[in-house]
Amino acid sequence: MSSRLPSIYLGPGDLPNEEQFHYWRRGIEAYFDTHPLVDPRDPPVVPEVRQHHVGSFLFIETRASAQKYLREADWMRRHDDTDHILIQAYLQGRNRVSNGGRYFVQTPGTVSVVDLGREVEAVSEAAEVLSLVLPRRVLADRLPGLLDASGLLATPGSAASRMLCGFLQSMRDTLPDATQDDAPMLADALFGLLSGVVGTGDLHARDAGSGTFAALQRYIDLHLGDPDLTVPRLCKAFNLSRPTLYRLFRSEGGVQSYIQRRRLMACFRALSAPQHMHRRIYEVALDFNLENPSHVTALFRQHFGMSPSEVREAARHRVAIGQWAEVSVAAPGGSDVERMQQWAQELGQSPAKTDRPDRGASLRSAAV
Repeated sequence: MSSRLPSIYLGPGDLPNEEQFHYWRRGIEAYFDTHPLVDPRDPPVVPEVRQHHVGSFLFIETRASAQKYLREADWMRRHDDTDHILIQAYLQGRNRVSNGGRYFVQTPGTVSVVDLGREVEAVSEAAEVLSLVLPRRVLADRLPGLLDASGLLATPGSAASRMLCGFLQSMRDTLPDATQDDAPMLADALFGLLSGVVGTGDLHARDAGSGTFAALQRYIDLHLGDPDLTVPRLCKAFNLSRPTLYRLFRSEGGVQSYIQRRRLMACFRALSAPQHMHRRIYEVALDFNLENPSHVTALFRQHFGMSPSEVREAARHRVAIGQWAEVSVAAPGGSDVERMQQWAQELGQSPAKTDRPDRGASLRSAAV
């Protein structure tokens, strides 16, 4: 009889909350540099993660309090063996994500693509998330249309989005009792559904692959502090008509809405940076052409669930937590953390044994 799929669980136990956060953070550090936005000594949700190795992909169930997730250039260089593609279903909470310059919001019931080959900056409320970790070599063979995608995978509320979210929840319930012999069937079912969604043209992030759109995003990010960052200026700089520009930003809620979100995200990042701690909040906001203090406060609460002053206070907390996180703590959970990191690193390296093998084939890539 085939053995069950390998799995790892890091969750609440005998450790203090602060140490539990330390191990949770290390468990997912191959993917993201995480920073708590609440005191990890007394979080409303103690972080936990459960991971299953399904041979050709990983399935991860995560619960955590409000966090900031980063995958910056230096981080990517240190973790260049984990530049996988994530497909995430948000079950609870809200996450505001910038992935390679593209901005999108993950809310309950949405399914999205996060490209770990591009920089990531995300601010999440307390959340419950289901994630698929798909190596590029597998996608190149089975679903190349997702290799350059990022953003919402299907239109929120659509049949495709509901089916994807329901499938991932069903997989979460199935995997604890699944065996290694079940892995090829699970992979076929997953990629069959994904192929159907991508093939229908409902890929919400299709314009993300456009070179013009990417160039527009870079231009906007370089000129966030310029009050003349307007539709006429963008049209002139890129020789575009207004209808074409509007079409490119239609899925972003419009050009001005996109620019405002990028300014808010940049302001959030600046307020969190140690080098700006001595500056007044209003001065930092002016750097990004955010001039009305009361309006900025309202926008921050709307987009991030916290005021600018609360962002700064959380940043001071992170400085303290960063000092604590450098302390090496020995506990039984350490071996599981190392296995999680090993799975993430090896996923894109080993041959795709479980893509379409004979039913009796062994899943050597899952044997850890």
